[in-house]
Amino acid sequence: MSAATEAKSSWMPLLPQLDDDHVTRLLLTFALFMGAAFVVFIPAWVMDQRLLDSAAIWTKPQKFNVSFVVHFATLAILAQQVPRAARSGKVMTIFTYLAGVGLVFEFVYLNTQAARGVRSHFNYDSAFEQVMYGLMGLGAVLLMTIAVAIAVQVWRTADRSQRGLWLGSVTGCIGAFITTVIFGFYMSAEGRYVGAPLTGGGEVIPFFGWSREYGDLRPAHFVSMHMLQAIPLIGWVADKRGWNATLVVSVAVVLQLALATFLFMQAIAGKPFWPV
Repeated sequence: MSAATEAKSSWMPLLPQLDDDHVTRLLLTFALFMGAAFVVFIPAWVMDQRLLDSAAIWTKPQKFNVSFVVHFATLAILAQQVPRAARSGKVMTIFTYLAGVGLVFEFVYLNTQAARGVRSHFNYDSAFEQVMYGLMGLGAVLLMTIAVAIAVQVWRTADRSQRGLWLGSVTGCIGAFITTVIFGFYMSAEGRYVGAPLTGGGEVIPFFGWSREYGDLRPAHFVSMHMLQAIPLIGWVADKRGWNATLVVSVAVVLQLALATFLFMQAIAGKPFWPV
């Protein structure tokens, strides 16, 4: 056996075995499409010197490309706990297509606005952009609703012998949906910055774009949204280690919710996540 084959064999147990059903293929297709988009837009990201809110104009679309890769790959993996008949049934299929609609809309509008050199989010400069921003909120809900559909199916039909993964998937998906929607709608109504004299947030953290000078609500949104990945992963580790999975997952949920709440309150007080 060659060294390459041995290396591949050693990693195979760590890779999830994904089924070949319609819903899994759709979710993986969305993830692969966004990964390809990230690669395709690298030249624009590097060569276009325009700035928007102290960041390169293509940073936001690229950030969303990476986020969507992680989002849909996670959903595809978590959905494997659902028996194939339920996973490829009408309910899961409908919610997956709705997530795809939200993805396409967000992708097209984000990149169109970046090409124009204007904001996609928090843009009220024209009646058209106000309407589109409202529709982006609907798209974001569709992107997260599929997580709720998976959580319900995991709760109802999945094997509970892997207690940590099962509980982590349910609580991670539901927790991510609820907190992301709450923080997202608050930002939509109040704006992402607190205490900033202008729309821009001054000096920012590279790539993430979070303000280092003013309160910024996006770190709380980020932490809450990624409960979708963190909590199921912690539950999976608890199962593998033989820990008390229910306790470990419960503590992890409380801690991540506490962190998101702390970051939210910090931003409301006008304090930056990482001061200059």
